[in-house]
Amino acid sequence: MGKTWRTVLWALSLSLGLAAVVLLLLFLFVLPPSESHSSARYVVGEWEGQVAVFEGGQDFPKQVFDSFVSALPPAQQEQVRAGIPVEDEARLSVLLEDLTS
Repeated sequence: MGKTWRTVLWALSLSLGLAAVVLLLLFLFVLPPSESHSSARYVVGEWEGQVAVFEGGQDFPKQVFDSFVSALPPAQQEQVRAGIPVEDEARLSVLLEDLTS
């Protein structure tokens, strides 16, 4: 019976190791890279509970709005709290209009 358990544990360990390698390869080569906050020109995020615009990966906001994140729908609250990367001023204007009106 001891040999059977060793065989089962060995097979289970091998399967888990193979699954880990497959997942690593999937993340490295198959899935597209996510948009990085540091490469975005602007990031719309939260500053002291309010909607704010951060520029070029800065820690302090370029502009803070009178709109409170807690007043947004739950999905938008999550997005703002995570930080929404924005590449240009046109997209930034549209997003801010949506979040602050």
